[in-house]
Amino acid sequence: MVEHKVAAPTLQFSSLPHRHMNHIEQFRQPFMIISSLCQGDHHLLSGWIEKGKQGSIPFCLLLIILGCSTYGFTIGMRNGALMALYVGIKFPLIILLTLAVNGMINGMLSLLLGSGIGFRQSFQFLLIGFAIMGIIFGSLSPISFFATLNMPDSSVSGSENVHSLNLLLHTLIIAFAGIQSHAILLNFVRHFADNEKAGTHTFYAWLAGNLFVGAQISWNLRPWFLTPGFDVQFVRPDAFEGSFYESVFKTLMNLIF
Repeated sequence: MVEHKVAAPTLQFSSLPHRHMNHIEQFRQPFMIISSLCQGDHHLLSGWIEKGKQGSIPFCLLLIILGCSTYGFTIGMRNGALMALYVGIKFPLIILLTLAVNGMINGMLSLLLGSGIGFRQSFQFLLIGFAIMGIIFGSLSPISFFATLNMPDSSVSGSENVHSLNLLLHTLIIAFAGIQSHAILLNFVRHFADNEKAGTHTFYAWLAGNLFVGAQISWNLRPWFLTPGFDVQFVRPDAFEGSFYESVFKTLMNLIF
């Protein structure tokens, strides 16, 4: 007599009710878009930039706000909950202000350099670059969080050295996020431009403009890393006195002379 084994039932997506399938797909879709975005998927970016696909702008803004605010919170938490809240608000704010200022500037640079990329499209490129940066910041937030937890309190002896190391750590992370997010878009800007040379020049002009404006806005919105001995505050009373570049120049002069 031959025994017939009955296979245990397996749950597959195809066997689920249609309404459950819809819920699963809706849940997975944002993560699939994020994955494609980080890979510089040509089909996705073409739909967003060439066709101005509906919903792309709110989605990018959401990525910027969530990723940057999470990372900003981990920066400020070393100096307490209030400072964490302040930096969590200010970090996405610096990105959004840079986006607002450079939105028009990048469009003009694009036309002057002969790339053929219009104002709306250059704004979309800038928005996508910052959205990728937000994703990177969000993914690196756990590293920043646990690094901050393991730092000694700012009131203990030698806190100045810890403050410098903390500043260096976050400077490297921010530089990495900025470079990586823009590098993903470089080849696509070249492809989208009328010619590759003009696309390359336009890309680096955008990058320089973002760095120039972003550095100054970050100066105005300081403090980010609270210097030992200073009180917690949202912005400093002298926020609009001087500039980032003036500060760098004075620091270099002090080192030289």
